[in-house]
Amino acid sequence: MFDLMLYIHIFAACSWIGGGMLLFAFGILIRKKHEQTAVYGVIGPLYGYFESFWLFILLATGFWLLDYHSLVGLIGKNGSELEYMLNMKILAVSLVLVATAVHLLVAIKTHGKSRTTIQTLLSRGGSLAIFFLNFAILRYAIEIRSVLH
Repeated sequence: MFDLMLYIHIFAACSWIGGGMLLFAFGILIRKKHEQTAVYGVIGPLYGYFESFWLFILLATGFWLLDYHSLVGLIGKNGSELEYMLNMKILAVSLVLVATAVHLLVAIKTHGKSRTTIQTLLSRGGSLAIFFLNFAILRYAIEIRSVLH
């Protein structure tokens, strides 16, 4: 069962991070505002459902893996390298959840409409935070895995 859960967790991480990288690249490479609006207007809602599904799978399998490795009791402690890495990963995941929620709320509220400056900053800031936090999460996942095995 462990191998299956780890495989699903890694597959979900690839889908979550890969999708985010693709949309981030679109934002950089599609320079014309009307083209960005057209692309994001079509794929944005579909992507939101796709990514929400994979984020749920990541959280579910992540909790399962925490329990499997008996790591739940280490959360909040800071006496070892493993505890530090675990807490940093949980912090980064928590921040990704907040950034995702903010981004999705703005996206749902403003889909097909003009955004205020604040809405634009929240949406883009959320996307940027998610993009970079994903790499921190990936780093800590690799380090935790190397300590466990």
